[in-house]
Amino acid sequence: MELVNDDAARPMVRKVATPSIPGRWPRVIAIAIAGQLSPAIGGANPPQQQDCGWRSGDLLRVEGSVTDGGLEGRFTRIVEIGSGRFSEKRNYGVIVNGSGDDGQHAWSQDVSGAAHVLDSSFAKQLARSEAWLKGNQNCAQTHGAQVEVLTPAVKGGRSFDVKRITPPRGAPFEVWYDSASGLPNRAILQYAENRLVRNYEDWRDVGAGRAVAFKEVDEDIEDESKTTFIVHTADVRQVHGHSLFRMPAAPHDVRFLDGTHASSVPYEDDHRTRIYIPVFLNGKGPFTFELDSGGHLILTQKTVAALGLNPQGAFSSTGAGVQVFKAGYIHLNSVRIGTAEILDQTAKTLPLSDQSNDRGSRAPRAGILGLELFERFCVSIDRSQQIVILEAPRAIAPAPPWVGLPISFDEDAPLVSGSFLGAGGEFMIDTGDAGSTIIEQFWAEQLGVAELFDAALSLGGEVKLALAEITLGPFRASNEVVSWYGAQARGSEHTRSVAVVVGEPLVSRFDLKFDYLHGRLWMRPVDGRGPVPFNRSGLNLSKLTDGSFRITGVVDGSAAAQSGIKAGEIIDAIAGQASRSLSRADVVAILQQAPGTSIEIALRGSAGDPDRLLHIRLRDVL
Repeated sequence: MELVNDDAARPMVRKVATPSIPGRWPRVIAIAIAGQLSPAIGGANPPQQQDCGWRSGDLLRVEGSVTDGGLEGRFTRIVEIGSGRFSEKRNYGVIVNGSGDDGQHAWSQDVSGAAHVLDSSFAKQLARSEAWLKGNQNCAQTHGAQVEVLTPAVKGGRSFDVKRITPPRGAPFEVWYDSASGLPNRAILQYAENRLVRNYEDWRDVGAGRAVAFKEVDEDIEDESKTTFIVHTADVRQVHGHSLFRMPAAPHDVRFLDGTHASSVPYEDDHRTRIYIPVFLNGKGPFTFELDSGGHLILTQKTVAALGLNPQGAFSSTGAGVQVFKAGYIHLNSVRIGTAEILDQTAKTLPLSDQSNDRGSRAPRAGILGLELFERFCVSIDRSQQIVILEAPRAIAPAPPWVGLPISFDEDAPLVSGSFLGAGGEFMIDTGDAGSTIIEQFWAEQLGVAELFDAALSLGGEVKLALAEITLGPFRASNEVVSWYGAQARGSEHTRSVAVVVGEPLVSRFDLKFDYLHGRLWMRPVDGRGPVPFNRSGLNLSKLTDGSFRITGVVDGSAAAQSGIKAGEIIDAIAGQASRSLSRADVVAILQQAPGTSIEIALRGSAGDPDRLLHIRLRDVL
């Protein structure tokens, strides 16, 4: 799960988009440039905002340097003044990506070379605001935007006039204008999971009132990252046609080794929590990879070491939880799943914990297959045969009982229309989420459905659980375990765009066909598949490096609590099986058995206490 954000004319000022974290939707940025560089204008004679020389329809092409994640690269950007249409490409060497807006849709090109439109409700609002910023540059025209004057600010001994600007059908954002020069000093924008503070420096007059900031520093508050843009050259011309802003065509980097147009591989479902398939990398393997519709192509550090590769860069990356990771990138000659092969791929490497990769006695998770795979194939998950099928994209319309749901994107994971307690929203389909369905705090409080969790089961802190009905298109999934994490400082649960995250436990009730090319998720109910029950012991567990499990929490009034089990105790065996041979998912599956089932648990003694062997009788806690 992972960002968005956001140029200009006759010689130059511009606002554009470029990502701090490659692979996420580039952030809106306001960079400035000049065709023929003029001397910097000092504080005594700064360009004034009212001296705007930009003309609607001017086309600005700029080139310069961009620094992020410990790497320095080059960027090229083309922007149409007035409309705000643009296209941009960034090249850091090991990674190349891009972004743009053709006037109808914003789009994002990830590091694999594939691209997709950004067309969710949130993405459309944001794109209108980005277009307003890019198309206006430093000019004072409002172009129909609502402008609210806020309280002036003082920072670093300087005074600023602060305005909140909301373009027609766009998202509001804040701009600080230097009180002396009238020029923008910073813009503050709210994206799906983060805020961006864009700082403008070194304004220069490049002629005829065209003011340009030759340096811009984008600060991503939640991701704790900075991106610096420096403009080197620029030229202005008139626009001819729409092709300059068009989303790039799909790359030709896929082949089927047996000459067919489809490949199938068996998968392990890990007790309806995750989907694992065998993958070959650079001819080596098989490696066990998780199929994650909410993720990217990611390798663990151990997998990278086994391949003898050296990651480059240290880009900030967030996801589930509030931790900020540093991601490097490596190049793969080949990624093969069955007979389907993708060539020349860029993959992210993350310090995923041993606990998250652990699969008990089975080979640990070696990586994740995400967006890059789904962009290239129609990906089907057949529950009865327990296979994943990769097919060349084509227009498909399976016969009933298959139902096709339109999908949209605000970043990289597919969204479908759904509802919870009668409130509608855009629900993320995330096969990489092994937990219960997540009700997102911002959306729930805006629509007044957060009250369900006032009397819900507490797991400590703000984490709560309840049983509820989730609707996806025409399908109603009853008695689903839904979770609430409350307000989060960063990460996917800090989202301002997604209403609900639907993970593998719920969608395991359906056969699925993901068709990104044609904007559809096809679903077919699986006969006899009900909801995945909640852990009936009341234990919350974390696996330790020695293979045992530490009890991190015990639900009040649960079977575990009544047996005298306490948080902090260590489990060495459960149901007659050594802990080291079990994954956390294995243990939870044991504890999800029918009410009344007796489970034997071996607890390690501590501080001179003897080991204990006890039995708990499972019962529902929800």
